[in-house]
Amino acid sequence: MTQTARTETSEAARLIFAALARGMTPDMVVLPSVWARDNLVVADGPIAGEKWSTELTPYAPGILDCLAADNGITRVSVRKSAQVGMTGSMIAWLATIMACTPAKAMLVFPTILSVQDFNREKLAPAIDQTVALRDKVRESGTRSLQKSTALSKRFPGGSLVLTGANSASDLRSKTIKFMCCDEVDEWPLDLDKQGDPMDMVDARQIAFHATGDYKKFEGSTPTIKGISRIDNAFEEGDQRYFECPCPGCGHYQRLVFGGKDVKHGLKFNREYPYNAYYICIENGCPIEHHQKRAMVQAGRWRATKPEPGRHPSFHIDAISSLLTTWDNVAEAFVKSKDDPNKLKTFTNLWLGEAWEEKGDAPDWQRLFVRREMYPARVIPIGGLVITVGCDVQTDGIYYEVVAWGRDRKSWSIDAGFLRGNTADPDDKVWSDLDVIYDRRYPDAYGNYWQADAFAVDSGYNSNQVYLWTRSRPKARAIKGNGERGKAAISSAPTKVEINFKGKRSKRGAELWHVGTWDLKATFYANLNKDGLRDGSGADADPPGYCYFTELHDEQYFRQITAEYLKKGSKNGRATLTWEASGPNHLLDCRIYNMAMAAHLGMDRLTAEEWLVLEKDRTTPPRVPQGDLLDRATPTAAAENVVSKPVAREPAAAPQAGNDNPASGWFGKRPKGWMG
Repeated sequence: MTQTARTETSEAARLIFAALARGMTPDMVVLPSVWARDNLVVADGPIAGEKWSTELTPYAPGILDCLAADNGITRVSVRKSAQVGMTGSMIAWLATIMACTPAKAMLVFPTILSVQDFNREKLAPAIDQTVALRDKVRESGTRSLQKSTALSKRFPGGSLVLTGANSASDLRSKTIKFMCCDEVDEWPLDLDKQGDPMDMVDARQIAFHATGDYKKFEGSTPTIKGISRIDNAFEEGDQRYFECPCPGCGHYQRLVFGGKDVKHGLKFNREYPYNAYYICIENGCPIEHHQKRAMVQAGRWRATKPEPGRHPSFHIDAISSLLTTWDNVAEAFVKSKDDPNKLKTFTNLWLGEAWEEKGDAPDWQRLFVRREMYPARVIPIGGLVITVGCDVQTDGIYYEVVAWGRDRKSWSIDAGFLRGNTADPDDKVWSDLDVIYDRRYPDAYGNYWQADAFAVDSGYNSNQVYLWTRSRPKARAIKGNGERGKAAISSAPTKVEINFKGKRSKRGAELWHVGTWDLKATFYANLNKDGLRDGSGADADPPGYCYFTELHDEQYFRQITAEYLKKGSKNGRATLTWEASGPNHLLDCRIYNMAMAAHLGMDRLTAEEWLVLEKDRTTPPRVPQGDLLDRATPTAAAENVVSKPVAREPAAAPQAGNDNPASGWFGKRPKGWMG
């Protein structure tokens, strides 16, 4: 063999052995954060049009790289606040799958509509602007049967299905290696009576259990402690927190909100300018906001429960976010601290923590002894708007009348029970309800006001309720919905069928839906507030404070405190439901009153609109109407709830009132106020 031939043979052998060696060497694991930094173009946000970067989200790589292929991790959970950049991390992982580790993947949002919006505004533009993805993801305009659509991305070796947790067909029909679950706390608990959609998601990955190379990423802002999916997932994991070094002493610590009774944490003024700063937990070093960026960029993750069998679970919130400021956090808290619903939102969306719903009503005796010395059926000073809530039973109708003022403060001015057969439209109970509907309530300025809104529960004898409310413009037939998260009252009514004089009308009446779960939580939070019993007046009491006339009896207070939150389970998931320990009809009446206040738009009034309302309703009538206490003695026409004196209504209709929508407040009411 010639020298040339031997050289050629040797070279060929070298190439063959090199190829064999490459084939036997495992592929290098591509870290999603590295690939995204080098390739992914961000579609929106503060760095739109630029390459993905960790400068504003230095905590992202620690989360994202747990999703790298072949690292043995099968589940990653992130409990987060809003606006911490997790959407960008989610896109980075999906993009890495398309470019480097193609397989069948699925992205699940709470609804089909929300995932369509995500694709249109974020995912599709990112694919189009990223060179490494643009040619891989087949465009919808191609003739190929494997083309991409708004809800399906096709690429060599794999596909990405975009769907909603409200689509049982998608969640049941596919085998998926990589699963990405967004805002899981907004997913339905039970999907079309087929079970928990998360159970359906987990079943899509069973085929990969033996190989162990599947992955599920779940992220969300949490909701309520005990029933929050993401909070439970975080606690099942190793509970990693992002720790930052103090610029003064170097001590690594998790940045926390703190509180007025805690020496460390975020500190700020309770009014503008907030001048927020941070106090180090180790040495009390003051940390100014301008030092935050360098401190966060030098941060690191630490698992607080690094035990065998626990998956990586992360918590990140607005305190450590470089996308917002400490002053913004302070402002959000100051604006929400006096309102239980807003404080719950602040806890979820800014602190990324689950809200612990107490659900405990105060002892009825405590409320009984704090009754106020204002007469029944008289509007106290501060009360400006009147609502009535009615709970219909087979043997009668319970009702409560509430006066509302600034800062959601409320005065119960009447309550009772109208006995009768509510199934009979001609029974006296309905004419007794007319008396409540038409009644005028005197105020301290000599005016008499009819209720502004009147709610009647349609749970019993619905047809009679529909007939009664449809001919009374201020009355609303309502139906309670006990599911958590429902609005106080629906934005529009549904048309319902009624039977009138033997004739059926399919759209003869209107029904409004009331979200009772959250209203009960708010009411009990307000009941637990302590007033300032120092003679300083209602202005000194906290927002949402509830006042009760001294003429309410023991039975009234037993009923409004008759429910509690009970822990349970449904489809293997923890639940919290309201349970009654005794009669609760007057509690329902209060909840319906709260719904009417929301219906009137009282929670949306600006300071200027409150001033207009106060000026209109505290102006004495042009014609004197006599002495207030002579003209309207406090009464209780109903049974066994308040005292029994007989009312003396004014002999003639007073000139001032709210029955003329063309005059006074109703002539210039703000948009959204019900006339």
